[in-house]
Amino acid sequence: MMAKKLGLTTDQQAKLEPILADRDQQVESVRADSTLAPKDRRAKLRGINQDSDSKIESVLSDTQKQQYEQMKQDRKAGKQQQSGNFPTS
Repeated sequence: MMAKKLGLTTDQQAKLEPILADRDQQVESVRADSTLAPKDRRAKLRGINQDSDSKIESVLSDTQKQQYEQMKQDRKAGKQQQSGNFPTS
């Protein structure tokens, strides 16, 4: 899905595959660790996502980076609507 939305080249897709696979593996490992407190689990997941985001962005062009940021914002807004957590201004 990301490949289509961002118009990734074959080379970019090949570079992103191991980054995404590593991120997924790390996330599964954290989720499976029942010894972590919820606060610690969220912190670890946030760190994994920030690390993978910076690796992903290093592969993208400037235009693709902007599109990727927009995708992340849209996903975040969708999660807030689903959970009923509307930001207050």
